[in-house]
Amino acid sequence: MGRSLKDSKVSLVIPLFNEEGCVRELFKEISTAMDGIDCANYEVVLVDDCSRDKTLEVVEELAANNSAIKCLSLSRNVGHQNALSCGLNAADGDIIITLDGDLQHPPALFPEMLRLWEDGADVVNTIRRNSGSSNLVEKTFSKWFYRIFNRVAEVSLVPGSADFRLLDRQCVDALNGMTEHFKFFRGQVPYIGFKQVELLFDCPPRFSGNRSYTLRQSFRLASNGIFSFSTFGLKLPFYFGSLIIFTVFAYFVVAGVLHFTGHAEFKPGWLSLAALIYLSLGLQMFFLGMYGLYLGKIFVEVKSRPGYFIKQRIGFDE
Repeated sequence: MGRSLKDSKVSLVIPLFNEEGCVRELFKEISTAMDGIDCANYEVVLVDDCSRDKTLEVVEELAANNSAIKCLSLSRNVGHQNALSCGLNAADGDIIITLDGDLQHPPALFPEMLRLWEDGADVVNTIRRNSGSSNLVEKTFSKWFYRIFNRVAEVSLVPGSADFRLLDRQCVDALNGMTEHFKFFRGQVPYIGFKQVELLFDCPPRFSGNRSYTLRQSFRLASNGIFSFSTFGLKLPFYFGSLIIFTVFAYFVVAGVLHFTGHAEFKPGWLSLAALIYLSLGLQMFFLGMYGLYLGKIFVEVKSRPGYFIKQRIGFDE
């Protein structure tokens, strides 16, 4: 039996942080895109991640004039992934589309994403053809992150993938059932399976304001992704230990052969001994730090604290 948009509700989930200059234009583009889509109805679930500008005031004004707009205002800034998780938990549509609020995820793609859903896709992942307004450092960081992640993680990521995607209700329920504190949806979405397809798009520049996602936040997100989907760091001591044992064994074999054949005479020296001691100490500190990263994340996870707290609900029924 084929899928029908006419019988389906669409939820748009959009995390916002300091986007007062984008919200009005964003909703205009959403209205234009959704006016041409024949669905049962739709809602726009905005999640204000404790913005410091007038984002929430603009949203309240828009929501007062349109019942489709809903907003959850968080009590503190929890980051993009937890804000996205909050929106996914609140959305009740049969189809959920997640996108950012800076207009770099164009709503004009909605019709094509929904067509792919009607054709049987459970997840429509969008892939950027270009990198928008990213600078050289950000591009280099992104390139190496994808290389490292795909070598060590349990799932594979397509370079240029974004948190702009369509999800069937089943997929959202599966994601909401994954209760880990350190969210990384780019890894969680391929992890749940289902039928997934890709859609290429050109990433336009920001409509207004500056990019709020810093390189430090990108590094934290990358760290969460790698440590959540890979145990490679825990295996490193075995690999390094095996390499050191092999190297030392080879050294003794070569040294013994040279000594007993009279080709070389080895005298005791402090330099080689000191080098081995410092190498051993450095490796121990490195691995202790690696274990600390894993243990720190486990420490946070076992406390099971909520990833966000909702301060205000706008447009939701009591």
